[in-house]
Amino acid sequence: MFVLVSAIVDRLSPVLGSGWKVADGTQHVDRTALPRADVRMQGVTLERVSGPSVLLQARFVVTLAISGASTAFASLDSVVSDVIASLHNWRPQGYTARLQMQGIAEVDYMDQGLFGYEVAFTIALTRLGVND
Repeated sequence: MFVLVSAIVDRLSPVLGSGWKVADGTQHVDRTALPRADVRMQGVTLERVSGPSVLLQARFVVTLAISGASTAFASLDSVVSDVIASLHNWRPQGYTARLQMQGIAEVDYMDQGLFGYEVAFTIALTRLGVND
């Protein structure tokens, strides 16, 4: 499931462009570089058990951060649209399910000059157990 984090980063990087630093939290990066997008797997829930199979729901969050320049809000709105257009209903290679947008929330940064959103997506994953 964690492999999807790097797949999401790879998908978003060219869409957001060279002005945006897109990271996944698994490597050392300068977190002060702006604007930035940070992709994380936020957790997995057990949705259903049916015989030998289980249905899991993995949740991924793209956190966007931008400084309060005069064009920040327009740029942030545009990037949110780009993230949704790139990830909602996207089926990663090797998967049968698609990412589905689950919500968006404003990020309350301690630094008053920063603005951002968390855009959340989930994907359903079936895993098989023993079938004796």
